[in-house]
Amino acid sequence: MAPAELSSSEAERLRAFERKGHDALAQSYHAFFAAVTSLATDPLFDAVRLREGIRLLDVASGPGVLTAQAANRGARPVGVDLSPRMIELAQRLYPTIEFREADVEHLPFPDHTFDAVVCAFGLGHFPRPEVAASECVRTLLPSGRIAFAWWDEPSRQRIQGIFRDAIAEVGVSATLDVPQGHNVFRFSNSSELHRLLEGVGLGEVTVTEHTATYTVSDTETLWRGGLGSLVLTGAVIRKQDQATQDLIRTAFERCASVYRSADGLRLPIAFKIASGKRPIAEAHK
Repeated sequence: MAPAELSSSEAERLRAFERKGHDALAQSYHAFFAAVTSLATDPLFDAVRLREGIRLLDVASGPGVLTAQAANRGARPVGVDLSPRMIELAQRLYPTIEFREADVEHLPFPDHTFDAVVCAFGLGHFPRPEVAASECVRTLLPSGRIAFAWWDEPSRQRIQGIFRDAIAEVGVSATLDVPQGHNVFRFSNSSELHRLLEGVGLGEVTVTEHTATYTVSDTETLWRGGLGSLVLTGAVIRKQDQATQDLIRTAFERCASVYRSADGLRLPIAFKIASGKRPIAEAHK
């Protein structure tokens, strides 16, 4: 059973938290985490059958790396993101590509604009994912395809997982301006992903699991990169006093050490790709 939808005020609280957090981390996110999220680029493009000339919407485009990859492959992409700083960075990095600041629940495009929509790791950040997914579908042409990437459980997605384990080991929490009803790991469950896409009227729904290994040179790079990329987790750590942060860092070092190899920390990465097709019969709705 899907969780209850957040109220309008709760949704706006979460939106404001996400916007502020990603604004603050735009540069550091690009420097560290964009390469990790890029592991989903090929599976996303395969899921929507990217081809030359296709009109593509990249939702939650961040610093624009995936959008640029689509352009490099001959697509005609547009990137949208809630964070103005992310949009500024993307436009600076890729000045010939169109980027727009936009909320996923109110996309600034007419019905039936795009051949395909992709979203790399935005889904768990959206306050009302059913509303967001429905709005994405609205912009699709009949027979258009859509694909979402989201992280697997932290036990299998170890960049976030190491930080989460360290926080849990120390036993701390922080009061953040995030509604308690929002579960960032909801779509780590394949059934929830499948249910979401079917619920917004998509056909040919599939959910596939993907694994990879990402190497980080050392624990200092991972610590700084994670704090500069993971909005919610980083905020929890920064809310602590220095002594508690030091305890978390010690636990983090211990958790990360099991992945040490000759060439650095070899970190397991796991994510899911959920995709579907807009039925022709639904296009008039």
